[in-house]
Amino acid sequence: AAFRTAYLGRGLGGVEAALERAAVEEASGERREAAVRRLWDEDWHGARDLVRRLAAAYAPLVALFGGERTHSLRDLAAAHVAVAEALAAVPDPVPDAATAPAAAASPLWQGEAGRSAAELFTGLAAEAMPELALAARDYPDLYRNLIASLNVRPRVPVHPRLAIWGPFEARLQQPDVLILGSLNDGTWPEAADPGPWLNRPMRRALGLPSPEEKIGLAAHDFTMLLGAERVYLTRAEKMDGVPTVPSRWLLRIRALLDGFGLAERLAPAQPWLGWSRHRDAIPARRTIAEPAPRPPVEDRPRKLSVSGVETWIANPYAIFARHILKLEPLPRLGEPPDASLRGAIVHEALSRFSKAHPDALPADPAGVLLAMARDVLEGYTGHPRVAAFWLTRLERFAVWFAATEPERRRGFATIVSEVKGEIVVPAPGAPFKLTARADRIDIGSGKAGALRITDYKTGAIPPDARVVAGAAPQLPLEAAIAAMAGFAGVPAREVWELRYIRASGGEPPGEERTVAVEDRTVAALAGAQLDRLAVLVTRFDDPATPYTALRRARFSYDFDPFAHLARVGEWSADDVAEE
Repeated sequence: AAFRTAYLGRGLGGVEAALERAAVEEASGERREAAVRRLWDEDWHGARDLVRRLAAAYAPLVALFGGERTHSLRDLAAAHVAVAEALAAVPDPVPDAATAPAAAASPLWQGEAGRSAAELFTGLAAEAMPELALAARDYPDLYRNLIASLNVRPRVPVHPRLAIWGPFEARLQQPDVLILGSLNDGTWPEAADPGPWLNRPMRRALGLPSPEEKIGLAAHDFTMLLGAERVYLTRAEKMDGVPTVPSRWLLRIRALLDGFGLAERLAPAQPWLGWSRHRDAIPARRTIAEPAPRPPVEDRPRKLSVSGVETWIANPYAIFARHILKLEPLPRLGEPPDASLRGAIVHEALSRFSKAHPDALPADPAGVLLAMARDVLEGYTGHPRVAAFWLTRLERFAVWFAATEPERRRGFATIVSEVKGEIVVPAPGAPFKLTARADRIDIGSGKAGALRITDYKTGAIPPDARVVAGAAPQLPLEAAIAAMAGFAGVPAREVWELRYIRASGGEPPGEERTVAVEDRTVAALAGAQLDRLAVLVTRFDDPATPYTALRRARFSYDFDPFAHLARVGEWSADDVAEE
């Protein structure tokens, strides 16, 4: 529950802060996710207790990772073992004092993997090990490199007639049938790697063996294994969907047999591959169409926002899932801060600035905006390092905004921001309510002053052609609401301009663009978009009209949370639909 939001913490301290913040929001009723509402008081106590026990378990490593001091490898390994044993400990019921058994060994060291790990850490803690001092932050990389070459093989056969061995172990056995697998170049034999410290001339000067010597030893193992009574040579033709290269030994055997006219000897005695493909073969492929539910008219939504109208046009199934089935996507656990959160922060900062200074700019607009952005950002994150990272982009945008804002306000008396509005659209089924929250509306001077509607963006600005054609209907619909006095506190006046302001913080730090409405007025564009909406509402008031899952080239579906429910991968193809 605490992490189904943008997680901006660090370490167990960040986990504890996120947990307490979620508990406060739950107690105040600010969190609306069902997953949070289902938590009881004992759940919160259990979560806090878990964080406390994790902090106690990780204390040995946390003590070493603080600061810039170096530590011996032996001390780091001992702290690592202490933490691992604490995490692997299983609480047992309290035994009878008279019959209490001796403390059992940690389950961490049980089994083949446990024995391999015990051997590794015993070697690191050995007195004969040279004293190696290193910074704690370098220990994870060193540990990963040490365990990368360890192989854990079961000593107990998984089947009485089947055994899995390494090349050297297999040479010591006399099996009836031997299967040599993974005969791909780079796997068997492995690629020759001189290592990161010494190149080949250095190794030769020091009298060290060449990296290719390992390939020679592997080739010796391979040739010795070919002496079994029956040998099967196998390899994977693809790995992760990428074609592989056969082992050089397979290529040489094939070339040798070709020279003797015995190439057919490499053909399998049985069609193993054909049998495998036949097992997965589909005799008749059934093409499944995209879902097209047709709910009763009384269950269909009678209210949408202007941004929801664009979703309705692009993908009606998403409207069906969200507004009819009442489904809400569950945020992923520990989701890092993304563009949507940064956009929310920019919107909130600009809204506060406009509300604080609706009529005249302050003496230092860049400083005031940046102070508000910092306040909003720290309120979202509670993490100064993250705040500092994002503030560098906000600083560049604030300077650009302060330099260009006086010209934007010329001829306008006041500004309203984050203002709610709504109108009612007549429809056959029942009146349909269109809602909006305008980022910014500039109100012209005088009684006849025109309006200008602005939408803030942190991502890409839609092309003018999409706005005019109705594929991006948000601003034209907001203009229609404004023309009908649908925004609270905004007089019913003509909308003069539709405009986007992009707050990127990059190069350039900001961008301003007025929508070119071609040879018509903004009022005409708004009226045409309102007519399109009326046609859309009328069409979906027909019970025969389905909420079809669509994929159209004119729209982006990168952030469709209901794609898995719509089974997009089953029916979509390279060619997408067009109207």
